Amino acid sequence: MDKEELATMVQGTLGYLDPEYYNTGLLNEKSDVYSFGVVLMELLSGRKALSFEQPQQSKHLVSYFAAATKENRLHEVIDGQVMNEYNQREIQEATKIALECTRLMGEERPRMKEVAAELEALRASKNKHQWSDEYPEPKEIEHLLGVEILSAQDETSSTGYESIKNVAILDIEAGR
Repeated sequence: MDKEELATMVQGTLGYLDPEYYNTGLLNEKSDVYSFGVVLMELLSGRKALSFEQPQQSKHLVSYFAAATKENRLHEVIDGQVMNEYNQREIQEATKIALECTRLMGEERPRMKEVAAELEALRASKNKHQWSDEYPEPKEIEHLLGVEILSAQDETSSTGYESIKNVAILDIEAGR
């Protein structure tokens, strides 16, 4: 419980094993981060962690991902069902996280808590963008509300408009 590392006989599935653990037999919290990074790569690519059917340069998913990213060939690695025109930024960020998780040296990898926070922030930003895209343009809102909406730069005011909050307020007469 109070140890940071644990020496064990190496066990695990090839392709997911932390290279440091494989070489030293020392298991630590960063070993799981490596394995999680491999799983994230599998989700992004739709490929297995280790595939003997693939050509030599792409047998090991981690190496293939790293080389493709370095050579700006990420589009070759990412599954076409995963990436689309609306989520390219998020896919690139998730790829960056996966690569950080699978760094060779354990001390260079983030902690799992940091990985979870980055992924949550990425999910939240995607939801925020989707949410804001659902709202109509200001001219459509004006038409729907029957109230003129002023820009934040406009110094004039109009009936039914509270300029400080930049919020349209319906006239009382417009109700019911």
